[in-house]
Amino acid sequence: MIVLRIDSGTGPRDVELFAYLDPDQEEQAHEDSYAWIKALRHMRVDGVPLRSRFTCRGDSLWWFAELYLHKEQVVLGLMRTVAAFDTLVARERPLRVAVVNGRSDAVVAELCRVRQIRFMGSASSSRWRPMALIDIRAASLAAGAYLSRLRAHSAPRSRGGVAAFVHRAFWRTDAGDGSAEAYIGPVLREIESRLARGAVHYVGVGPRTNFRARRWWHAFGVDRARGVVAIERYAPARALASARTIWRERHRIRRALWTSAEIRAHAVIRGCDCWPIVRHQLAGIALLQFPWSVRAMDEAAAALDALAPDVVVTYAEAGGWGRALALECRRRGVPLAGLQHGFIYRHWLNYRHEPDEMLPDPLNGNDHGFPRPALTLLFDEYAARHLRSAGRFPVTTLRVTGSARLDELVSSMRRLTPARIEEIRTEAGATRDRPLVVLATKQREARRVLPDLIAAIRSMPDVQLAIKPHPAETAGAYEDAAGAPNVKVLSESAPLADLLAAASALVTVNSTVAIDALALGLPSLVIGLPNNLTPFVEAGTMAGARSSEEIRASLERLLYDQEFRRQLARATESFVAEFRPAASSVSDDAGGAAARAAAAVLALARRAAVSEG
Repeated sequence: MIVLRIDSGTGPRDVELFAYLDPDQEEQAHEDSYAWIKALRHMRVDGVPLRSRFTCRGDSLWWFAELYLHKEQVVLGLMRTVAAFDTLVARERPLRVAVVNGRSDAVVAELCRVRQIRFMGSASSSRWRPMALIDIRAASLAAGAYLSRLRAHSAPRSRGGVAAFVHRAFWRTDAGDGSAEAYIGPVLREIESRLARGAVHYVGVGPRTNFRARRWWHAFGVDRARGVVAIERYAPARALASARTIWRERHRIRRALWTSAEIRAHAVIRGCDCWPIVRHQLAGIALLQFPWSVRAMDEAAAALDALAPDVVVTYAEAGGWGRALALECRRRGVPLAGLQHGFIYRHWLNYRHEPDEMLPDPLNGNDHGFPRPALTLLFDEYAARHLRSAGRFPVTTLRVTGSARLDELVSSMRRLTPARIEEIRTEAGATRDRPLVVLATKQREARRVLPDLIAAIRSMPDVQLAIKPHPAETAGAYEDAAGAPNVKVLSESAPLADLLAAASALVTVNSTVAIDALALGLPSLVIGLPNNLTPFVEAGTMAGARSSEEIRASLERLLYDQEFRRQLARATESFVAEFRPAASSVSDDAGGAAARAAAAVLALARRAAVSEG
């Protein structure tokens, strides 16, 4: 939140800057951010386009630079700030502006200078300190990567079979097979059932704990997870030659980015010189993202060479680790299957590509274009349509197999007895006559609107809210919300199927659970609009709310207005008929989607074998 103190000649008053953005402007800010980031690949650095300038083993590192800028959301913040400020100026005609709170003094001061408004305050900031912190963080990440290998014994080599790359933070330690994986466990378990014992190799990437619970000393602990082998065991320090090279080159890369005249000119956004902030982001690419990305490529290369699999399967294939893996699979001619594990939304730059990005770089003969999987398995036609249009994926590389997680949800819910459902409600804090509402979302996405939700629930004493933390977070992230008498924060490991079966309504910001709820007939309220679920709200399949008052009014309609619930149901039926989203897999037998996905993965391996033969 950015609060400004403005004076239009009638005395000072405080206003929230982003309150001046309407939904269309919010949407445009996302599109402007996307366009700004994508344009960087053409900016010349040392005389050649950025995409061609920085490479590893011939492959462009642009694929990782754009991820950093998108994930940081700083460019999006700039676009929102400039658009909101211009709307404020047009509406309020301020003579003087000051920043009350929010880390935006420099941007607001520059906007005031350009728009010829008097800025009250100081926009000066110490630039060496943030840069030093970036370098310290980069050094600590690099040191942790090497120290984590001190106690790692070499993993056995093998040949053939399936190599599944999974995130260790989401691998349950109480199971020794593919079912231990929190996102794609049903598919992995199905693959195992079709192959000889030991033919599926699980490679664990990333830290063992989710980012909310992670501590620096965890890198030195013993990994006791069964069934999964840490990638460090396949990639000893001697395998990280390229990572060491780019680490030594990191400041030279930073200086090259900083001295690009085209990037410097690109930092002027609608007349506002945002160079200090853009400069900081470029440093993050050079010092943090590139060294991490090349290390991920080295690790993936070492694991693939040790396992020599017939086929590789993973999820989050469009993220940093997935792209590193895809590059190394392509280099070795090993087919990679990417499994959708969450909602693919329109603002997710990871899945948006320009036509030239899917083609080889004409200036770099070793670059073969975006590192997409050989086959991407999707929940529904809604996702497939998006990847064909916005992602420019070839039709032949996409396959709709359904949502195995949704199949499992349905199966688990059908096994619950009325008595057990009542127990679940009681455990969540609801009484027999008090409806249960479940919040399922990431706290970092909901933190801006969480106070409004809690205020609305507090004003509805006959309603119980149960907060289900995301698997990547912990219950501690919601400590501030636990003060309301009718709010209960559950464990991040609380079974989702149990809660959905006991709930009368679901509340979320961006969670895929809302898509599942469509199929389950559970009405959803989307808060924090506009967001990734806006198209579903606009289609009338989900309710939407922006303020505390709107949240309360929408919840009351969802819980007590039967005609409104029927209206949502009718809109959902129409939506399903047109787009065939995840709801279509409800009719599948339990495990149907997992079986189709497993069959597609193994068929990919057979085709590769025939091609080699």
